Amino acid sequence: MNLLGLIVEYNPFHNGHLYHLNESKKITNATHTIAVMSGNFMQRGTPALLDKFTRAEMAVKNGVDLVVELPTLYACQSAEIFAHGGISLLNSLNCVNSICFGSEIGDIDILYLISKILIDEPIDFKIKLKDYLDKGLPFPKARASALFYYITENKLYDTSEEDLLNMLNSPNNILGIEYIKSILKLNSKIKPYTINRINSGYNSLNVNDSICSASAIRNALKNNSLNTINYTMPKDTYDIINRVIESGFNLVYNEDFYQILSSIIIRDKDNLTDYFEVNEGIENKIYNSIFKCHNIETLQNEIKSKRYTMTKISRTLNNIMLGIKGGDILKTKDLTNIPYVRVLAFNEKGCEILKEIKKNSEIEVITKFSKIKYINSNIFNTLINYDIKATNMYNLIYYKDNFDMLKAPLDYITSPKYIK
Repeated sequence: MNLLGLIVEYNPFHNGHLYHLNESKKITNATHTIAVMSGNFMQRGTPALLDKFTRAEMAVKNGVDLVVELPTLYACQSAEIFAHGGISLLNSLNCVNSICFGSEIGDIDILYLISKILIDEPIDFKIKLKDYLDKGLPFPKARASALFYYITENKLYDTSEEDLLNMLNSPNNILGIEYIKSILKLNSKIKPYTINRINSGYNSLNVNDSICSASAIRNALKNNSLNTINYTMPKDTYDIINRVIESGFNLVYNEDFYQILSSIIIRDKDNLTDYFEVNEGIENKIYNSIFKCHNIETLQNEIKSKRYTMTKISRTLNNIMLGIKGGDILKTKDLTNIPYVRVLAFNEKGCEILKEIKKNSEIEVITKFSKIKYINSNIFNTLINYDIKATNMYNLIYYKDNFDMLKAPLDYITSPKYIK
C-alpha cells in the first residue's frame, strides 16, 4: 500500500479539489488516499456550508478512499496549529507515505528549504532577523529579509527578495511551510509534495471558470440557485447539495450564528479572556461592539484594526462561540500523537486503510461513539468534547427547519458513511 494523506476542508468539494486529488495521486504514485478533513467549523473561524458527514460523502464519491475528522481544536486555528494537527494525526497512523498540498509557488524545494531554516534557526539567520527587527521592520518583513540574506549568502536558491516576500505572504505557501515544519519537528517519514494551485485565488469570488475557489461557490450559492454554478463542481457534489436543499436543510453561513454568539458574549462579559486569543483588551472592544451591531459582518468591521485582521477576528469570535479555552489549546497544540481518529466516510479501499492503521498504530479508531466512555485520558476527553460541542452547536442551525429529526447529539447516533 502506498498511502497518500491530504489535509482538507472540502467546503464544498469542487473541481479544483478534484484536480488536486487526481494530480496528487499521480505524482505520489498512491494506491490509497486518506483525507483529514475539518469538521463543522473551518480554519478561518467560519461554519461549514454542509455538515461533516455530507462533505465526507462528497469526498469519497469523488475518489478519496477514507475521510477522517481533524479535531475541532486544530481545525479552527492559525496555519501553524491547523497544520500541526493534520500532520500529527497522519503521522500517528504509522502508515502514511506522503502528503500533497496545493501552493501558489508549486515548488517543494524552496518550501522545504525555508521550513528547514525556520526549524533549525542557524545563527547567521537569527542574527540578521534580530538586526532587521531592531531596525523597526514588522516581523513578516524582517523574517523574509533574513531568509533572503541567508539563502543568497549561502547560494541555496536563486530568488529575489520581492519574490520571496510574495511567496511568504501567499496563504497556501504559508500553510505548506507549516506542514513541512511539522513533519520536520515530528521527525516524520511522511514525504511532502506540492502542486500548483490553478486559476482562482483562495479568496476570489469569481465564478466565471470551471475551477474557482470554494469561497466563490459559497457566495454564489447564497445569492443564486445551484443550477447557475453547476459547472464549478463534479456531478456527485451537485447531486448531494441538491439533495440537501430539497430535504429542507439549511446551507450554513457565518451570519446564522450571530444571535448565539452575541448571547454568549453578553453572558460571559467578565470571562471573555478565558477564550483563546481573547487578550490585549480586544475583549472590551468585542463586548462594547455587540450593542452597535446587528450581524457578524458589522461586528467584525467594528472590531477590526491594524493589529487584528478580519480572519484573526473571525477565529477569535469562533473561539468564544465554541467555548475554546486558551488553556486547552496550550495543552494540545504541540501533541506529537493524536489519541484518536474519527472515521466519517470510506469505501472498500478505505476498509483496507483502516486495517492497516489498526495493524501499525495504537491510535483509537472511532467508528461508534458508544465506546468513548470507556477511554480514560485527559487529552482524549479534551479533544473529543470540543468535537461533540461543535457538532451540537452547528446542528442547531443546520437542522433549524428539520428540528424533529434531531433526536440526540448526532455524534453519538451517526455512523460513518460506507460508499460502495
